[in-house]
Amino acid sequence: MNNSRRDFLKKGALGTTAIALSGGVSGAAANIMESRTTKIPSASHFGAFHAHVRDGKIVDITSQLDSDANPTVLVKSLADRTTNNSRVKYPCVRKSYLEGKGKGELRGKEEFVRVSWDKALDLVANSIKKAQEKGGNKALYNASYGGWSHPGAFKPNTMAGRFFNQIGGAVRTSGEYSNGAAGQVNPTLVGDMEVYSVQTAHEQIIANTKVMILWGCDMYKTQRVGYSVPNHRCYDAYEEYKKAGIKFISIDPIYTVSASEFKADWIKIRPGSDVALMLAMMNYLYKSKKYDKAFIEKYTYGFDKFLPYLLGKEDGIEKTPKWASKITEIPEETIKQLADTMVSNRTFIAGNWSLQRAHHGEQVDWSIITLASMLGQVGLPGGGFGFSMHYEGGGDANSGKATVGGMSQGGGDKVNIAIPASRMSDLILKPGHTVTYKGSKIVYPKVEFMLSAGGSPIGHQPDVNELIEAMRTLDTLVVVEPWWTPSAKMADIVLPATTTLERDDVAGGMSYSNDRIYAMKKVVEPVFESKDDYEIFALLAKRFGKEKKFTRGRTPLEWIERLYKRSYAKKEMGISFEEFWKQGVVKYEIPASARKFVRHEDFRKDPIANPLKTETGKIQIYSDKFAKFNYKDFKGHPTWFEPAEWLGNKKLVAKYPLHLVSPHPTYRIHSQLDNTWVQNVHKVQGREPIRISPNDAKKFGVKDGEIVEVYNDRGSLLAGVVVTDTIRDGVVAIEEGAWYSPEESSKTKSRCNSGQVNVLTSSRPTSQMAQATTANTVLVSIRKAGTIKPNLAYQPPKIIGA
Repeated sequence: MNNSRRDFLKKGALGTTAIALSGGVSGAAANIMESRTTKIPSASHFGAFHAHVRDGKIVDITSQLDSDANPTVLVKSLADRTTNNSRVKYPCVRKSYLEGKGKGELRGKEEFVRVSWDKALDLVANSIKKAQEKGGNKALYNASYGGWSHPGAFKPNTMAGRFFNQIGGAVRTSGEYSNGAAGQVNPTLVGDMEVYSVQTAHEQIIANTKVMILWGCDMYKTQRVGYSVPNHRCYDAYEEYKKAGIKFISIDPIYTVSASEFKADWIKIRPGSDVALMLAMMNYLYKSKKYDKAFIEKYTYGFDKFLPYLLGKEDGIEKTPKWASKITEIPEETIKQLADTMVSNRTFIAGNWSLQRAHHGEQVDWSIITLASMLGQVGLPGGGFGFSMHYEGGGDANSGKATVGGMSQGGGDKVNIAIPASRMSDLILKPGHTVTYKGSKIVYPKVEFMLSAGGSPIGHQPDVNELIEAMRTLDTLVVVEPWWTPSAKMADIVLPATTTLERDDVAGGMSYSNDRIYAMKKVVEPVFESKDDYEIFALLAKRFGKEKKFTRGRTPLEWIERLYKRSYAKKEMGISFEEFWKQGVVKYEIPASARKFVRHEDFRKDPIANPLKTETGKIQIYSDKFAKFNYKDFKGHPTWFEPAEWLGNKKLVAKYPLHLVSPHPTYRIHSQLDNTWVQNVHKVQGREPIRISPNDAKKFGVKDGEIVEVYNDRGSLLAGVVVTDTIRDGVVAIEEGAWYSPEESSKTKSRCNSGQVNVLTSSRPTSQMAQATTANTVLVSIRKAGTIKPNLAYQPPKIIGA
C-alpha cells in the first residue's frame, strides 16, 4: 500500500466532502460517490465500526463514535487484511500428501496443489477416520482453542469443538496462554480466577486511591484491544486518574506507555525477581509491625504456616530487604520505602498477566494477594488488588444485563483428555508420557491427526523449532484459516475461511461493562472460494452423518436471532431482532450503583455471610490442598524459586548476557494484523523491533535502525534495533506476534527473517502444578546480522493450479 493511501486511512474517514474540498474531485462527483456508498455496521477486537462499501468494495472504515469513545488506528487495517495477497483463496493440499506419499518432513518446504472443496473435505474426513482406526478419538487433536480470532458467536474454535464433539470428541486444551499459571491457582486462593473478574470501579479509584502500583501493568497499551468489542472509555477514566493526583509507581524492567502517561516513579526490577521483592516487603512489614495484623487474623488462613518460610526458619534464608536487594538489584532502602508508602496510603496494586508467564509463574499472583492482605486494604474503596485493570475495560462499571453469548460446542466428548495450553509439542512428541497437572496426572495419547482453526500455533506456542519438529511427525495436519499464516504453510490440507467482514455475526461488548450488542453484518461477499467456519464444519460433519446434529437445521442468521432472543434487549427492553439488526447496535444504561462497586467489599464487611469459595472461606495464604500435592517446585505457600534462565545465573549469562521479554504488541492482537499496512508504523526495515538500552547498544556495537541477529541455543531471528532509555540495562524486548519466516526452510533451526520471538522462547513449564508457558524466562545474545534476505513472511507459498 502506498504512503498516500496509508496516510489517508490513518487520518480516518473524513467523508467525500473532505475529498471534494481537497480538490481531488468536484462536489457534484463527491455527491454521486456518496449516493453509491453503503454504510454497514460491524464490530471487531479493535472497536465497533462502519464499513463504507461502494461497488462491492470497502472504500473506508470509520469507528462508531457513539460506542467507541477513543478509536484506535488498528480498526483501519481490517479492510487491508480482507483483500491482501496473503489470503487463502482456494482449498489447497501439500503435494506429497495429495499424492499419498505422506512425507511429513516436507511440511513447510514444498508446494501446494489447488483442489476442489469436495476433494479437500473428503481428504480431511478420510484422515480423521484413518486416525480413529489407529487409536480411536484419542488420536485426534483439536488444537483450536481460545476465542481471539474474532469477537462474534461463530468463533472458529467453537465450530471445531462442536464438530469433534459430534463424532466422539478429541484431545483438547485446558487452561490458556493468557493466564495459564494464575488461572489454575487463584480459585484456590481467593475462590475466583480474579484475572477475568469485574474490577473495582474507576470512580472508586479516582475518589479513594492515593497510590497505584503498576506491577508490570501497561493499561494504556493493552486496552487498545479487547476479547469482545472494546469501547475505549477507560482512557477517559485514566485522564481523571491524573487529575485526582494519584501517585503511580511502576515496577517493571520497561518504562511503559502507562508509566509515561501517569509520570510514574520507575523501579527497574530485574526480570524474574518480583516474588523476591514482594517477600522482602512482607518481611519488612512484619518485622516492623506495620502490617495489618487484625486483617490477617480475621480474613486470611495460614499466615502462621507461611511465617517460618518468610523468616528463614524453614529453609535457613530469611527473606529480608537485604536478601532481595541482591536478587532484584533494587536498593534495600528503596524496598523499605516502597513498603512504607504502600502501607501508609490507600494503595491499589494493579497486577498483570505477563509475570505469571515465567518460570514458577504460579507464585506471582499468590504473592501479590498475600502482600495486599498484609497491607489490610482488600475490600476497601480504592485499595486492595486487581489483576484485570489492563484488560477489557477493567474498572468500567457493569450494566448487570445479559448481552449475547456464542454458540455452544455441545456434548459428546468421550475422550476427556485436555492438555495444558503450552504442552502442544510435548503431546505430539511424547506419546505415553505422564505429566502432573493441578494435583492430577495426564498420560499423553499417540496423536495422529491435528486440526487448527482460527489460531496460529506457530505464533503463540513456545520454541518454534521444537514445534515444527513435532508437527512434521504427524500423519495429518489441517488448518482452517483466511490467511497463509505460518501454521497454514506447515499444513497438509488448508481450508480457506472467510473473514468477519464476509459473514453475518453478532457480538457483545465489553466483558465488564456489558452495555452493548453489536450486529456484525456481512460487509462484502466472500473472496474467491472461502467459506464460513460454520459451513466448513457443517460440511465436514455431513461426511460423518452428523450435519443435522451440528446445525440443528438452522442457518447462521437463525442462530444469531436465537442468541439475541436470550438477551436483556429482547426479554426486558422489548427490542425485536429485526429492529436491532436494522439499527446495528443496542445500548444498555449503567446503573449508578455499579459505579460504587468495590471488589471483595462484601467479603470484608461480613466474611461469615459472604465467604470466599476457598477451603476455609478466607484468603488462603497457605493451602493445605496445595501442600498435599508434594510438588518440589510448588509449595503450600508463596515461595521464591530461582528461575532456570535469568540474569542471576552467572554461567548462562556468560554465554547469553541479555534477558529477553516479549510484551504484547502495540499494533496487533498477537499475530493478527501483522500482514497489514499498519505494521509499517513500527517495523524496522520490515522486521520486528528489538528495544535495547543505550549502554547495551554501545556494549554490543549496534545502532538504532540496524538489523541484528538475536540468538540462543533454541534458535535465532532478525530484528530491527530501537535504542531507547525506556528499558533497563541487561534487558531487551521484542513484542510477540510477528509472522514466522524461515530463511532456509530446508534447514533445521533456520533463522527467522521476520522476528517471531517464540523462536527463542523455551517450552519449559512453569511448574508441576500448572504446566503453563514460561515465555518471559529467556536469555539471549545479539550480533551483527550479516547477509539479509527478503522477508517472505506474508507471501503465499507456491500453489500448483492456482
